Amino acid sequence: MTRYETLFIVHPEQGGKVKEFIDRFKKIIEGLDGTVSQVDEWGLRDLAYRIQKQVKGNYVLVQYQSSARAVEELERNMKLSDGVLRFLTVRVDEAAKEPPPPRRRAVPEEGKGNPEEELAKPEL
Repeated sequence: MTRYETLFIVHPEQGGKVKEFIDRFKKIIEGLDGTVSQVDEWGLRDLAYRIQKQVKGNYVLVQYQSSARAVEELERNMKLSDGVLRFLTVRVDEAAKEPPPPRRRAVPEEGKGNPEEELAKPEL
């Protein structure tokens, strides 16, 4: 099983049906032996650009584990749904789940100044 995230935007006039969309999409994932780990409703937000003459949309993020077949079926259903303006599915990289190691500060060599001061100096 692979981890995926799907973000979809529901038409603002169908904001009351967001729960129905979530339930329908969860059933599709779980029907194909997937497991939904988290659902985040972001609510009504501005779109970056107009989609179908709309400037706002209800955003929902679904995190789940499933097979590629379940993702294909989920996306097929989203394409056929009139209430979904856009969607995006990405595979979550397991290695990227860990936080990156802390950045180390450069240690100045003897006789040289602070490296942050060197970066702040304008070139002439």
